[in-house]
Amino acid sequence: MKKILFILLLIVQNTINAQTYYDVDNNKIDKATFDKLKLNKKNMEVQNDSLNRFKLINFDERMEVGSLEDSSNLINTLNEKLNLKLDRNKPLIIYYYPGKDPCNSSGVFTKRKEMLEWDLKVDVEVRKIADVNVLRIYKNSEGIKTLKDHVWKKDPNALIENLFFNYHYPCGSFVVINKEKYAAFFGEYGYNEVKVNLAYLLKQ
Repeated sequence: MKKILFILLLIVQNTINAQTYYDVDNNKIDKATFDKLKLNKKNMEVQNDSLNRFKLINFDERMEVGSLEDSSNLINTLNEKLNLKLDRNKPLIIYYYPGKDPCNSSGVFTKRKEMLEWDLKVDVEVRKIADVNVLRIYKNSEGIKTLKDHVWKKDPNALIENLFFNYHYPCGSFVVINKEKYAAFFGEYGYNEVKVNLAYLLKQ
């Protein structure tokens, strides 16, 4: 009986720890194929932390445009859960920090001064286009250099993660929401990507 229980435990453990791999078209592939495709510089590896799932995305195709069923409900939920006063009549930019990783914990942008200068530059460029709400959300705050300089909020019940960022994208990501439309950008980005996404949504 103990032997049977031990075997069952091994099966359950292997199932829990099983890693799955997907290519850029979301086709399931084996690890060897995944590792080979990852050598292509245009492919970027991302991981779903909870499901132990790995996926490749095209480095040049990291923008996703879509629609929300009820953006007002999202804004109301964020205001309620995070004690905010976001204006639903303004576009909302959410900067999302997935947790510490090699991308956001190395290089010049790990220094607080440079991060603050970069944030200011992004803010100036964005506000040339429109008056916006800005929200900084984190999944795990470890490694955030500007935690004491900006208002950072913990993702309530993984709401933003589940809506837009199912995978851990290196460095961080952002999403722009305007009315019922959104434009998300996955992984390391510059201020130009924020401007492009915002300008695009304002034309919709």
